[in-house]
Order: sequence, then C-alpha cells, then structure tokens
Amino acid sequence: MKKELFIQELASLIRTLDFIQEEQAFIKRKLTDYIDTIEAAKLIQWAEDMQQQILNREAALQLIKKDILLLKASGISEPLLLKKDKQQVSYLENEFIQWKHAIDQKLDSVDSLES
Repeated sequence: MKKELFIQELASLIRTLDFIQEEQAFIKRKLTDYIDTIEAAKLIQWAEDMQQQILNREAALQLIKKDILLLKASGISEPLLLKKDKQQVSYLENEFIQWKHAIDQKLDSVDSLES
C-alpha cells in the first residue's frame, strides 16, 4: 500500500472520529439543557444514562484515535492495522448514527409533549 494513500486513510478515520465527538458534544449539551427543564424522575434517569453512554463512547473514540495517531506517527504502512482501525471506526460510526437517531426521536417526542 502506498504510504501517501495510507496516510490519507488514517486522516479520514481521524476526521470521522472527530465528527462523532463533535456530534456527541452537541447531544450532551442538549441533554444537559433537557435535564435542566424536566421534572419527571424517569426522564432524568434516561438523560443521565445517555450521558453515561456518551462518556463510554468517548473513551472508545479516544483509544481508537490514539491507535490511529500512533500508526500515523510511526510512518509504517501496515494494511492489516489500517483494516482493523477502519472496521472499528465503521462500527462506531454506524452504531453512533443509530444511537443518535434514537436520541433525537426521544428528545423530539418529549419536546412535543411539553409544547
């Protein structure tokens, strides 16, 4: 695998991870606002559970990002490691999209009930 292509692939993976982190930060702010405005204990527990999931996902993102950055810094083009990282990022991205959709639906349904 050409080194330039390998470096581009690693940069792409890092951009995907950065995007997920930014989206999670946005959701976390929405959840914080949501917790501040709700009173039902069940909904507060749900929002706190979602924030814990964000923290868990953030740890996973940081670990994968660290692996990618170390691979990039090493200057070694290792297709098997790149494949593993791509699979992990793809899994996290797909799982995140489904999770985000479920969160958005829940927040929208609560917003419509409060209106």
